[in-house]
Amino acid sequence: MKLTTNSRYFLTISYLLILICKVLAALQYLYSVPNHFPVLFVFPFPLILVSFDFILLFIFFKLWDFTNKFKLFDLLTFLLLFLFGLFLLYDFPIFQYFRGFTNLGLARFLVYDSNEIASYYAFALNPFLIGKIFSYLFLIFIALLFVIKKKTYIIKPFSCRVISILLAVNAVFCLVTVFLPFEATVGLGKSPVFEYFSTRILKNYYLPIDIEPEKAEYPGIADEKDSFPKVDFNFGATKGKNVILIVLESTAFERTPLGEDKESKFLFLKDLSTKSISFVSHRTVFPATTRSILSLFCSNYVGTDYESITKSDESFDCESVFDVFRKNGYATSFFSPVLLDFDNFGNNKIIRKIDYVFEPSEIIRNGTFKRQFGTATAVEEEIVQKDFFNHIQGFKSGDKPFFALYFPYWTHAPYEVPFEDTSKLGSLERYYKSQEYINAKMEEFLNRLDEENVMENSIVIVTSDHGEAFGRKVGNFIHPNYLWDENLHIPFLIYAKGITDAVPQTVTNPTTVLDVAPTIAALAGIEPGSSWIGENMFDGITKPVFIYTRAMNLHSGILDGNQKFFFNHITGKNYCFDLKKDPLENNNLADTLDENRLENLIKFINYKNFELNGIVRSGR
Repeated sequence: MKLTTNSRYFLTISYLLILICKVLAALQYLYSVPNHFPVLFVFPFPLILVSFDFILLFIFFKLWDFTNKFKLFDLLTFLLLFLFGLFLLYDFPIFQYFRGFTNLGLARFLVYDSNEIASYYAFALNPFLIGKIFSYLFLIFIALLFVIKKKTYIIKPFSCRVISILLAVNAVFCLVTVFLPFEATVGLGKSPVFEYFSTRILKNYYLPIDIEPEKAEYPGIADEKDSFPKVDFNFGATKGKNVILIVLESTAFERTPLGEDKESKFLFLKDLSTKSISFVSHRTVFPATTRSILSLFCSNYVGTDYESITKSDESFDCESVFDVFRKNGYATSFFSPVLLDFDNFGNNKIIRKIDYVFEPSEIIRNGTFKRQFGTATAVEEEIVQKDFFNHIQGFKSGDKPFFALYFPYWTHAPYEVPFEDTSKLGSLERYYKSQEYINAKMEEFLNRLDEENVMENSIVIVTSDHGEAFGRKVGNFIHPNYLWDENLHIPFLIYAKGITDAVPQTVTNPTTVLDVAPTIAALAGIEPGSSWIGENMFDGITKPVFIYTRAMNLHSGILDGNQKFFFNHITGKNYCFDLKKDPLENNNLADTLDENRLENLIKFINYKNFELNGIVRSGR
């Protein structure tokens, strides 16, 4: 496989740079997440991590040799190498920091601004990243010397024979990584370029939502369908009360005392559960904020495309829970300590129609906050709570009830707290630190509601937007990448002073975020919205619910009672679990499904992808 001397030299340097970056990323992964496939980071496995990249490099420089016939210069090659190295320095720390979650394509998907990316980059500074920076500067310096003096220093180019051997070996490695399960490679075998293509450019191939697929009837997941009892409750006792809905950020049920996590700092949830109705099988339909919250607001799906509907359509609207409560005489409000600029969320009509919205843009501009650490897009919870109590002063007389949503932020990645530097802690330790901060603020908030007699005439509901993962399933970190229960399963508590504390209950009936609005309406004695598809949680009614994620993986599936089925659009792998018998999802039952049922399940899910996006596009 012949290449010119110049191309062989630049290929050698590029290959070494990629190899160093990926090996250091892999070692950092192993360092931060012990006991996860350490054999993957022992020779020759690091070479497998860059096998796909080497083949791309060879193709690139083969084409480069051809174009050099047209007098293109080595200086241009050097500039490309320089920019390519900068891309690696940008990409791999972020890639590592989120444990394979964020890359070029996903950064665009999540609309991170440059300041936030820079803060994550700085946060990732450590010996591994410094090693990458040093390697980059060293190799770029050598390449520059070659361009200027036309001589190779320290590193000699691979010979044509070595390149031929590497090409053959890496072709074999590519086949290995293609046929190995994704879990076994922990995502580190994937090139960021491949991730970009699979999550952005090829998304329409994997999610053909504009081409109507074959329609299929829902075949059911299990042979026998579970039935769930109705939950006794006196709705007359809560009719007309204020509603305070607290949506905790990134709170997996299993990372709370309710899920028997002894390390969790969310002790207020344990205390509140002793006087509440606790629905312990509650799940979101999409494990990320925008679409989970919109599904809660609308009691309906908000499209299953790759991007959130608010990002692509600022005019998107629905008959939201705020609309229904406002029509029934309630004052509506929304309180957030973080800017609502993610997915263009704050500009959609649902938010703009709320009577009162508190978000911290003006406070951040004026610098009138005390936060010392953490993201530049949020303020401390104390500011939000002060505004909350100032706002509800006029409603204490009871002449007009209020519906308020409070969205505490600080348990979101990268799990910081506003008054303490936690950057040297591991990710789970930081998460518990952020829980500790939010826990203290929630205890103060609930106590003040009681002290000011607001609790006497209010229903308090505590839930979350989605779960959060810390590697219980290999390679699963943060929240949007998978449909495992650590991503979907969230708490849901209903507390009404003098009512639920008299007869606290734990309810195991499966429920989802689609059911939240109808349940809140029933508690307040209000008719549900005509477009809502969720059920009152107390009625014990369950029906198949579509679940999906659009991030590092493209998954779609169905929740049906305690049964869960989903598949990966890209790899075609199927997953099926009985969540009652196997809550940790260790026993994949997909291979036990009848072949016809499996085929019809996938057909049904593909059709739902198309149908649900059609509903959103048509405004129905």
